Amino acid sequence: MDEAAFLERISARLGRSIPEDRPPRNVQGAPDFWRQRSSGAQELILRFQAELEKLGGQVERFEDRSAMLAFLKSLLKDLDPTRIGVWGGNFMDEYQLEEVLSPYEVVTWGNQGVEAFQAAEVSISGCAFAIADTGTMVMMSSETHGRSVAVLPTVHIVILRQEQIHGTMGEVLESLSQMGRSLPASVHFISGASRSSDIENDQTIGIHGPARIVAFIL
Repeated sequence: MDEAAFLERISARLGRSIPEDRPPRNVQGAPDFWRQRSSGAQELILRFQAELEKLGGQVERFEDRSAMLAFLKSLLKDLDPTRIGVWGGNFMDEYQLEEVLSPYEVVTWGNQGVEAFQAAEVSISGCAFAIADTGTMVMMSSETHGRSVAVLPTVHIVILRQEQIHGTMGEVLESLSQMGRSLPASVHFISGASRSSDIENDQTIGIHGPARIVAFIL
């Protein structure tokens, strides 16, 4: 049955004629009332935290870097990893991670490749954006920010600043579209721990990515 006959048959069943012209579409994209929502910084943080925790993620908030480093030290003591993977470049210096990570074997993206991260139990990275509506963190790859840092270890710790949290997915997609040809090869959206289900809907955590996500908000 060709397309015209198929549509005629449906129209006949519905008692309608086939329109000759496409119906007008006056609205494109998100409606104005959705795009023009405004939220304060604290509201965005609370919404992001609530949504990520719904997905099984953990959110910790800190007033300053010293408080964050103290909590990180305690968390790593509990996790007791033999190897930790981190972003390269100036990431370690930016958050002054050297002292906290000194008791552990640390592999750095850019200095070591994918193979080194396959044996890392914990990874620490930043992110490009976070999305309050969905509890999502957005990673963009580069020479020093490899995607494997966020995918291979069992526990992924993400450090983000409150100004990186946007309200909607649309806001982030608009920012990404403005990058044009400078958009990296990999843009990775992370919403909670990795979840996989088989044909019988038996869910398993951590098969295709970390089993635990911890977001540190500065």
